[in-house]
Amino acid sequence: MPSDGTFPLHELCREGQASEVRALVDEQPDLVLKKDLDSRYPLHWAISYQHVDIIEFLLSRMQNVDLDDLVDDSGWSPVHIACSVGNIDVVTKLLNHSTKPDVNLTTTQGISALHLACSKQHLSIARLLTQEGASVRLKDARNQVPLHRAASIGSLPLVDLLCQNKSPVNIKDVQGWTPLFHALSEGHGDVAVALVQKYNADFVDLRDVDGKSPLDVAADEKVKDYFLHNTK
Repeated sequence: MPSDGTFPLHELCREGQASEVRALVDEQPDLVLKKDLDSRYPLHWAISYQHVDIIEFLLSRMQNVDLDDLVDDSGWSPVHIACSVGNIDVVTKLLNHSTKPDVNLTTTQGISALHLACSKQHLSIARLLTQEGASVRLKDARNQVPLHRAASIGSLPLVDLLCQNKSPVNIKDVQGWTPLFHALSEGHGDVAVALVQKYNADFVDLRDVDGKSPLDVAADEKVKDYFLHNTK
């Protein structure tokens, strides 16, 4: 991103220059809805760098703006960025915007805010999103639901949250992997056991597109033995 003054508001938002942001927006209010060369709006950058005072100010000048319309070329909205960054206070401010954003908006890759929160282990944000109506059943471009991501990173609290909100447990991604495959392949035996024991995940006679079973992709023998010992 060049620092040539072409997008001064974006630069100020990245740098956290709150007083300069206010002065510039007062002078040129239309700048809040200008995209830069990264196809992002000033609000995207303020959220990325967690400048809360600037975020609050920009939102106050965007009362009639639908945040779902503020997407970059990859389809990332301010809510997507906030849920990836992990600041629950910022996420809350966005969800309480005068024009309430859609928590189920997806990027061009089908990624929802809940997918992102789960990928980054932001449990409190994931919980807030589900309370706000985020679907646990949305599939991304790889046919993965948020539970696939929670299992991959080995977060039992996230797995519990998603399953208690009726996430499908045996859904397969493009590789033919259910969340159980991901848990075992990443070495998260405790998550794999919980998926079977608590949430009735299938594993007998289960195969992926290459004909492999969940145990075939287990990270190592220790994980495999742990799983077998605790799922008898």
